[in-house]
Amino acid sequence: MRRRAVSLPPIASLRAVVFDYGNTLIEFNERQVAYSTRALSVFLREHLGPFAEDRLDALGEAARLEPYGNGYREYDFGEVSRQLVRELYGREPTAEELVGLLDIRREAFVASIHVEPRVLALLERLASDFQLGLLSNYPSGLAIRQSLDRTGIGQHMRAVVVSGEVGFIKPHPLPFQTILRELGVDPSEVVHVGDNWLADVQGAKRLGIACIQIRQWLPLEEFEPGDSDQEPDAVIEDLDELRGLLLE
Repeated sequence: MRRRAVSLPPIASLRAVVFDYGNTLIEFNERQVAYSTRALSVFLREHLGPFAEDRLDALGEAARLEPYGNGYREYDFGEVSRQLVRELYGREPTAEELVGLLDIRREAFVASIHVEPRVLALLERLASDFQLGLLSNYPSGLAIRQSLDRTGIGQHMRAVVVSGEVGFIKPHPLPFQTILRELGVDPSEVVHVGDNWLADVQGAKRLGIACIQIRQWLPLEEFEPGDSDQEPDAVIEDLDELRGLLLE
């Protein structure tokens, strides 16, 4: 059920809107993960040989969740790819194999992402009133930036910060602090829009940034609220609801 904003800063004081990427501006769920896994599986079989395919999903899931258990330090894309080869083949990848693995994972991610035209229209409208930024948890900054270019979202973003480039994932404060600095705004002048209860809602609120939680898609990682967790300032079920909160 949708809840209206109860404590968003006055619109007149807002200078920027920062968006999460996956499951906020675009869908990034089991379907997109499966697409990337299939592309990776084909590459592995063709270039490195047969492997125990039932292990691929488990290794991917473990890598995705690892930062939430190590102080929110983002994993290294290259090292995880090396570890994947060690686990599946019992050896180190060659330099050529490693480059191929990184390329296919990046290309599959970019190809799996699609944006609805109405999202681009909303961003264009918002960009006339606010600075827009994108703050994403993903180990490859290049993949995110190529995806933003391909979808057309990137043209509306004044700043883009990716966890793989700063070394930590949301809810660690560093990604939020970095995009505030790049946009040249204070926490009180920003609203963050994201789906993930821990990464987006708690990460933003702990720094005094207003947060709108979107529930249009189910997040890949779900976290139960803790006793000390803070509530979002608003909850929406569809991105179009931002028009009513921020533009009207």
